[in-house]
Amino acid sequence: MSSEAEICRKKIKRTLFCNDRISALPDDLLLHILCLIPTKDAVTTMVLSKRWRSVWTMLPKLDYTENSEGEKCVWNFLDKSLQLHRAPSLERLRIDLGQQCPVDVGVGKWVLNAVDRCVRELLLKIRFIPTADPTSLPKSLYTCKALVKLSLCGAILIDVPSSACLPSLESLVLAKVMYKDQDSHVKLLSSCPVLRYLLVCRNKSDNVTRFIVKLPSLRKLTYLDFPPLICNADSGRFLVIDSPGVLSQVACCSEINFPRLIEFKLHTYYSDNWLKPLMLLLHNAPKLKALKITSACHEHPLSWNQPSSVPGCLLSHLEIFKWKKFGGSREEKQFLAYILANSNCLKTVGISLRPSKNDEEKKKIMEDVESMYRVSASSQLLF
Repeated sequence: MSSEAEICRKKIKRTLFCNDRISALPDDLLLHILCLIPTKDAVTTMVLSKRWRSVWTMLPKLDYTENSEGEKCVWNFLDKSLQLHRAPSLERLRIDLGQQCPVDVGVGKWVLNAVDRCVRELLLKIRFIPTADPTSLPKSLYTCKALVKLSLCGAILIDVPSSACLPSLESLVLAKVMYKDQDSHVKLLSSCPVLRYLLVCRNKSDNVTRFIVKLPSLRKLTYLDFPPLICNADSGRFLVIDSPGVLSQVACCSEINFPRLIEFKLHTYYSDNWLKPLMLLLHNAPKLKALKITSACHEHPLSWNQPSSVPGCLLSHLEIFKWKKFGGSREEKQFLAYILANSNCLKTVGISLRPSKNDEEKKKIMEDVESMYRVSASSQLLF
């Protein structure tokens, strides 16, 4: 028993001897109290008395996080406490492991344990040393019917079986993971018929060039593509709104729709020619209300061709348009002018300029933007 646990036990035991009202509370209320403190502290209450010995084992939410100081035993504690935990179902399991964790810990065993108990929220973050191989997850994860929220971050290999089916999954985060092949993420997304929120944060070597998003149920999409160590405009990495045809490094299909998408965030770090796929998305998202763009710190080649028809979301739904690190290039101004001239319902336009611009350049860009025609007379322009 650790000295910290011993001190905690003595303090609380003295209180209990005087007037043990807490122990007299029903288990449901005790569990509610234990859910308000860190999992490790909740487990520590087992040493207080016989009454407390098994209360924590029915916790519906478990959180195991390696702290910034490098809590070397967090994975050992995790393994032992999961073996003792006996709740028939899990509301949430959160595991965050750092670089001090051995690469051969039983991550797959822990995930399987959660899946077997119909976990609803699984948040897994693994920050092994950079040279370590990514961790594979059990195939049963991809057929978990109870799973509503899934967040996978770090050294994790996405290897999706053909039988994948996640009928309840509404929120999915894929952050800096590795994909087994080009089709892995496609199989994963196609197995999520009710997915509403998707966040994708890619790294420089995730094994995918064309990231394909084909999700009619989607309401909110955040896509970040961080640059390789050496910027290569010919790397071929790009976001695909749909896949049947390929046109100028953009795969698309005009009949595929995103009828429920209401907010879209685009981070264009070191991405070229992102205007064309963005316009395709606007045409396919008729109810989009918020469009938020964050550009790279440096200018990259863009190509703007005004479409023959105005996207429906601009005509009747778009209310918020924000652009961070706006550079003021000709193509950027043309696109911005198009948005302002065609967004009938626009309420807020937020523009922040690229930090590399000097005061004179910023003043000129702001004047140019202020002079642009806005079809929505009530819209506010904020710098």
